[in-house]
Amino acid sequence: MRLAFFFLFITSHVVMAQSTIGKADSLLLDGQGEEAIQLLNEALTQAPANDKPFVQLKIAECWLSLQQYDKAQSLIDVVKQSNATGLLLADIKLVEGYLLLYQGKNEQAIRVFQQAEQQFTQISLGSDLAMAKTLTGLGLAYYNDAKLKQAEEQLLMALLIRSRILPANHELMAASYNDLGLVYSQSDPDKALTYYEKALPIYLALHGKDHAKIAINNTNTGVIYANLELFGDAINNLEEALRVWNTVIKTPSPRKAFVLFQLGYTYQQMKDNHNAEVYYSKALDEYKKSYGEKHPDIASVLNALGNLERLKENYPQALGYFHQALISNLKNYSNPDIYNIPKTTEYYNGKYLLYAMMYKAQTFEARYFGKTLKFSDLKAGLQHLLACDSLIDNLRQQSNNEADKITLGAIANEVYADAVRIAVTMSEVAFGNRDDYRATAFYFSEKSKSAVLLEAIADVNAKSFVGIPADLLEEEENIKSAITLSTQKLAQKPTAEEEAYLRESLYTLNKQYQEFTKSLEQQYPDYFNLKFNTKTPSVNDLQKITDDKTALLSYFIDDSKVNNTARLYIFIVTQNKLSIVSHSLTSDFNKYLTGFRNALYYNENKTLHTVAHKLYKLLIPTLPDRINSLVIFPTGRLGVIPFEALISKAVKETTASPDYLIKQYAVRYEFSASLALQKTGADKKAIQSILLFAPITFNEVDNLDPLPGTQEEVNNIGTLFNQASAKATIVVNEEASEYRIKSSELEKFDMLHFATHGIVDESDPELSKIFLKAGHSEDGYLYSGEIYNLKLNAQLVTLSACQTGLGKIAKGEGVIGLSRALIYAGAKNIMVSFWSVADESTALLMEDFYTETLQTKSTFAKSLQQVKINMLNSKSYNSPYYWAPFVLIGF
Repeated sequence: MRLAFFFLFITSHVVMAQSTIGKADSLLLDGQGEEAIQLLNEALTQAPANDKPFVQLKIAECWLSLQQYDKAQSLIDVVKQSNATGLLLADIKLVEGYLLLYQGKNEQAIRVFQQAEQQFTQISLGSDLAMAKTLTGLGLAYYNDAKLKQAEEQLLMALLIRSRILPANHELMAASYNDLGLVYSQSDPDKALTYYEKALPIYLALHGKDHAKIAINNTNTGVIYANLELFGDAINNLEEALRVWNTVIKTPSPRKAFVLFQLGYTYQQMKDNHNAEVYYSKALDEYKKSYGEKHPDIASVLNALGNLERLKENYPQALGYFHQALISNLKNYSNPDIYNIPKTTEYYNGKYLLYAMMYKAQTFEARYFGKTLKFSDLKAGLQHLLACDSLIDNLRQQSNNEADKITLGAIANEVYADAVRIAVTMSEVAFGNRDDYRATAFYFSEKSKSAVLLEAIADVNAKSFVGIPADLLEEEENIKSAITLSTQKLAQKPTAEEEAYLRESLYTLNKQYQEFTKSLEQQYPDYFNLKFNTKTPSVNDLQKITDDKTALLSYFIDDSKVNNTARLYIFIVTQNKLSIVSHSLTSDFNKYLTGFRNALYYNENKTLHTVAHKLYKLLIPTLPDRINSLVIFPTGRLGVIPFEALISKAVKETTASPDYLIKQYAVRYEFSASLALQKTGADKKAIQSILLFAPITFNEVDNLDPLPGTQEEVNNIGTLFNQASAKATIVVNEEASEYRIKSSELEKFDMLHFATHGIVDESDPELSKIFLKAGHSEDGYLYSGEIYNLKLNAQLVTLSACQTGLGKIAKGEGVIGLSRALIYAGAKNIMVSFWSVADESTALLMEDFYTETLQTKSTFAKSLQQVKINMLNSKSYNSPYYWAPFVLIGF
């Protein structure tokens, strides 16, 4: 179990038991559980009736330290019979939470810890060591469930409480450092090592080198070294940990098993599969002696053994291991048939269950290609992946932290890649139903796109549909705004004192928001049902909204290299057909993407002509002659390149003007087909108003050039709208403030135009921002998190600013930046830029775009196409450097 084994303080508010429980705590912290039990049993015979339940809970806690879970459960059950309230009830929940945690029942543990947290708060012990222990357990349960951001938040709060009460060299301070190192080991190994190094000297000073706490520290450090591929250091630390455990524990123990498992993993990373198998087998034996046959840690080892067998092409043995992993991780499942698919409920660990089913699917696929060529193997693999899909939806619903959902998306993306690959293969070899398998492949490709964004939009729509009162929506908005502010300030590297305050504030706000959301779900059942009803569109659904001159191109990259190569899939949806084109991808693919972007950005047309043609051949399939409009659903890095600048024919020295894609097709982009389908239900109305924003000058500390050309830009656009009998509201200089943007007037405009600077922070997307004027307690920086909280009803939002189309690329979610925030806020279409261009050429493009839109009543995509063609035909701005960065996102 990936836990730091130190044990809880049953709050010593009982006069008689205080001294005894305090001594027992000291023994527990020193790893002397049996001695603590002896002491407590002696005290129990003399304890008054009111004190006995607290002593019994402490004994239960001691049994937990010795992995005697049945004995701990029996004592908890005895104490529960006392109809406990107040402090005793809180302590019961606390001990019960740890019992569930150590049994691997993470979802149940989370619920019970939350009940303990609520109870401690009600009795005014929200800043007590017992609360810190509760938050620690909650954080570790979140960690086991792969909800790393929620785990970090709870554990940092626990550390903060302890730091206010305990001396810096106290054992529980070291324990908190150890736990945080555990969480950071998954995302930031250097930070994890820093926390482990903080814990080690405290443990050494208290216990010397042959102690359980030193073994824990050595284990955790060894895991980090293995992940950093410092294998010698990893093995040294893990072997030392095992030596200590064998010294202090003479019976089978999950602690020993975990070290054995990590040694196996390290040897596997070193390609020494023989030693890996030896240690995995030892770990499995140790776990089974400790837990019996059912526990998620057993499932984890079985998954590892299965993968070793798969590498040896021993497919029956591999399938057997993976199926046993399912059995050990499901409470009421024991069917030995490897083709049987269990219901994905009542599991102990959702992540291990997901991996076991995915590995089974991959093994069925490998057996098909490597041994049998039986269609039934492909079918079994696909059925397991469909079960994975349901489990992923369930896991996503259980998480209330966006970062954790995005992390899950990265794992889910591997499932979707397997499913796309297998379904496409089935569509090629099946005797019938080929269209069905192609549709299934498209379904999984679509599931890989913007799931978290879609869920967030569904949440907003659900609130609107069920008629949640305005005062409750206002309360939610206030909480979300406060969360946004705290998150931004944390990302800005505050001082240690400021960080502690912000962590505490954010913890309180997130807890408040969780309780608010739960209350809404209980009061408005329809809201809960609609919130998670994000139906993935079928091919037929999309064909109904596609005219005969439009093709939808949805891209999916399988970079799992299961068949030793990455692969690109292009799904082509026209009004009457779905077809799939696929290409293997070499390492040159990413070089071409980088070269394409750099050639555009630096206006290097010679390089551009070469890579743009290579990418065209790879990315643009042959389409019917009638097609003149494309909707692009990109994936990964394809989300930050302008397809319009791809070149269909090789450029020769005699070529007057390259055949850029924009000459043949109007192009627009969308995050996902699901989002496109949602937008078709919105009313398309005539453009009657526009709000134009131009701060022109900026704060000196931001070191931004003034944009004097934007004054003329917004004035000219305003004139165009007035001439078309549409209302133009122009806001410039000091009036172009963040305060005004946050006012309710934004909802009234059909179009919004921001002629200003903007930046995207690809490492911390929450720091991406648009620059406006300060005032009325606003700092003039409209951050992406604040954009999420805006309420827009615009047909089009234009960011006439530099690099506003970029963002952090997250697997399973796409580009996370300003564009995503605006779509969430309610914009139907947005125009953004991939790089900065001189404000004169930008102004020309914008003015011509609005002229074309107002005069011809064309779609935004057609208007933008015509403007770009006009620039291509001009002398001054024919290079794609000037026209390619501006792209339209929307449907």
